[in-house]
Amino acid sequence: MRLALLAGGTGGAKLAAGFAGLLSPGELTVIANTADDDEFWGLLVSPDVDAILYRLAGMFNERSGFGVTDDTFHALSMLRRLGEPTWFALGDMDIGLHLLRSRLVHSGMRLTEAVADIAHRLAIDAAVLPMSDEPVRTRVLTDDGDLAMQRWFVEQKCAPPVRSLRYQGIEAAQPAPEVVQAVHDADAVVIGPSNPVLSIDPILTLLAPHLDRRRVIVVSPIVGGRSLKGPTVEMLRDLGEEATTAGVAKHYAGIAGTFVIDLVDTALQGAITTLGMQPIVCDTVMADAEDERRLATDIARIVEGWVADGAS
Repeated sequence: MRLALLAGGTGGAKLAAGFAGLLSPGELTVIANTADDDEFWGLLVSPDVDAILYRLAGMFNERSGFGVTDDTFHALSMLRRLGEPTWFALGDMDIGLHLLRSRLVHSGMRLTEAVADIAHRLAIDAAVLPMSDEPVRTRVLTDDGDLAMQRWFVEQKCAPPVRSLRYQGIEAAQPAPEVVQAVHDADAVVIGPSNPVLSIDPILTLLAPHLDRRRVIVVSPIVGGRSLKGPTVEMLRDLGEEATTAGVAKHYAGIAGTFVIDLVDTALQGAITTLGMQPIVCDTVMADAEDERRLATDIARIVEGWVADGAS
């Protein structure tokens, strides 16, 4: 069974770890959002890609919610002493990865090739693919001005209400060839429980023409009316969308034929069915590695049924 997972850096990355522990080498491809990327001190920082890499390598810092376990921040301390703004925390081991990726790209590698090289060095069996080799950057229009995504998310702590989003560079970008091949070859494309407008929409803007709605499964990032992490509910509300599980289903209705909801949202099955989507109810909360594998197993069983039906 081959799966392609579209993921941001939190819920999607957790589900990627669950699938990686379940599937055989070569069966999982994780397609990561790169619209959150930014440059700091000349280094390309790709938060969603890196969160996926660190989780799959068993290095992710669960306590802080970003970066590498047991990292130190001596370089950041020196930059602060030298008068540099240090609102975006980069650990020393984290900087090591950024240095290598920047060198590989500057040497002529495409971003996709550089990330694959790093994943190989980290002994990751799954393919981790940036959504595009061309730069795309999310701009957040707020009452405080037009902000780079990381400035709004990290420096401003998501405080200014969001009026609109713009994916700068998206018109000139193309999905990486490996990404297109991965979704064509997959038995199913799974959209992880990541923020729809921040993490997934940039990928879909590039990839939607290559998706078969009948083979796309979405896992809702909203459970019982709230997002388990991040500003998903607040952002959807600010942007005029229905900030509920049913609202997320409406957001994806043209893309996906199957929508996975949590047990607490069982009553919404009828509303989802009216959108032309098949509702699947299971425990979607991933508090630990066991939960990640359990949810991955539930989704894999759905896909196994599709594969069996196609073979019969």
